[in-house]
Amino acid sequence: MKSEKSHHTKHKRQFNGCVELIPPSPDYIEFIDSHRIWGFAIRHLTYFVLQENPNCSGQKTLPPDQLVLVYPPEIVVLKGWRLELLVGPLVDGRVARIHAEKHLGALILEEAWVSEIHVLLHDSVILKQDQLEDLTSQQA
Repeated sequence: MKSEKSHHTKHKRQFNGCVELIPPSPDYIEFIDSHRIWGFAIRHLTYFVLQENPNCSGQKTLPPDQLVLVYPPEIVVLKGWRLELLVGPLVDGRVARIHAEKHLGALILEEAWVSEIHVLLHDSVILKQDQLEDLTSQQA
């Protein structure tokens, strides 16, 4: 009996197959560029806009996509390739870190590639497209 009892406790599963825990969702998204790390609470994301990069002008060497994330009181602008692949994980709250890589390395076609991150101060007025373009070009 004693050996049988110790055998059961040694192989006992932590949750007995009734409860499965998933990893906790991150509270913040980190935006990492070559100069700093910015962190914004995921729950504070007001809205986002995925659009063509207005500074691309059809040049294949420039990132064609732009993803604008609006947080009070800042706006985060991501420029890169295949940024539409970030939308699902962003909506689900699964994005923990975005790292900007200026120079393209080994391209993985199933992944987004962020080449630029710009954090812009947000006054209480919604920025118009021309204001956004001016601000991002000043930061480049």
